[in-house]
Amino acid sequence: MQSKTFDFAIPFHEVRDPSGESFWFPIVMVSLIQPGGYKVQLPLLFDTGASVTTLRRDFYSYLGLSRWDEGQAEQVSTAGGPNGTTVYRYQASIELLGKAIMDCPMHLADLPVNPLYVGLLGRKQFFDQFGFGFWERDHVLYVTLNP
Repeated sequence: MQSKTFDFAIPFHEVRDPSGESFWFPIVMVSLIQPGGYKVQLPLLFDTGASVTTLRRDFYSYLGLSRWDEGQAEQVSTAGGPNGTTVYRYQASIELLGKAIMDCPMHLADLPVNPLYVGLLGRKQFFDQFGFGFWERDHVLYVTLNP
């Protein structure tokens, strides 16, 4: 059996509802590398079900855009229901744990505001650059820079 080792352990974020029940979220901090090289730290939900990294539409200016809907419109399926939703496709550079992924596909979408995260960290052109493992019971996401 092959054994994998990891370089980083990222604890999940705990939120308790009014009854005291805990909900755990795998939140990762990424740096969005803006045009001109400036980096902005963004909390994203680690989402193995998201094909493409997606930010809320109000973050359009971080991509150097004057409107959120300047990009190529696409219809995508979501976990939110049977009907698709319109997103706008762009390219962006993202850094996680010091490793930059250039020209990563990025969607801007009409996502609900959440106080924990501003978007979803998706698989396309990103997940294959890292190795991930998670232990749901322990509420930890493990990452290696050398998959």
